[in-house]
Amino acid sequence: MLEALERLHGAASLALLTEKVPRRLLPHASLDRLRASAALDTILLDDGEELLLFIDSLVGDGNGKVLEGIGQELAARALGQGGVAKFGDLHGTVARLQAFLDHPFVDTPTLFELRRTDLGFTLTVGVMGRPRATRVLRHLAIGSLNAAERAAREGDGLKLTSDSHADRATLTVQYQRNTSQPRADSEPPPTSVRRPAHSFRPPSLSQEVERILGSHKPPYVPRTTPVPTSYRQSQPSVDQRTSDVQPVAARTPSDRPPSERPLADRTSEVQPVAPRTPADGSEERAQPPREELRRTKG
Repeated sequence: MLEALERLHGAASLALLTEKVPRRLLPHASLDRLRASAALDTILLDDGEELLLFIDSLVGDGNGKVLEGIGQELAARALGQGGVAKFGDLHGTVARLQAFLDHPFVDTPTLFELRRTDLGFTLTVGVMGRPRATRVLRHLAIGSLNAAERAAREGDGLKLTSDSHADRATLTVQYQRNTSQPRADSEPPPTSVRRPAHSFRPPSLSQEVERILGSHKPPYVPRTTPVPTSYRQSQPSVDQRTSDVQPVAARTPSDRPPSERPLADRTSEVQPVAPRTPADGSEERAQPPREELRRTKG
């Protein structure tokens, strides 16, 4: 944190800190001493929280802006290492910052609760039984959220509010989620825009000519054979035929041809024939009446 303070506010801030810091905290305010210490060396939690709050009031106005800037600087470096940031997912990126916020506290129970809401999410952090340490952790968490928002690149118009109560601090984040997230260069393209694996061969010239000639041919319309109507429908009706027949004057018997004259008229023209006797002397066969004979001949 002292290195981040030097990068953000220059070496003059460290010189002023060594002049103004209380004597019992002076060993912890030396950057050279901290660089020479081992990775597992620790300091008391009371001294650590008092030193950080003193730096915030000395370099800044005591409103936590200096600690928020330090938290944002350190969180940005943590998110840039090993792909911790989840591109397009601010909620998931903040969830991965739990280890970063819990790391400074050794053998001390901490609180980290992340919950989604309709407009964003809420983050509750704190150090059990330590209100001053919770105050420091609150400012560091606000800076971490700003770094996560820049790394995730999700949402527009981020609105962040915070509230502290004893050893708990609640951070409420509201933002408008993007419907379509931009794709990073390292990410594979979505399935819908991937090129097909099989190769596509363009059609040959002859196939193109046949397709063009076929497109100009008139469409084939099959002929419809008329359904033959019935004889009853094709013939005129009885009433129509009877209306077309002209009346004919009645003819007299003399005007009729011989074939149509009555039998009485034709019998008058026939001459009587003498009966023939059979040669063998047998009885004369019975002749059918003349009228029946004529009927059979006719």
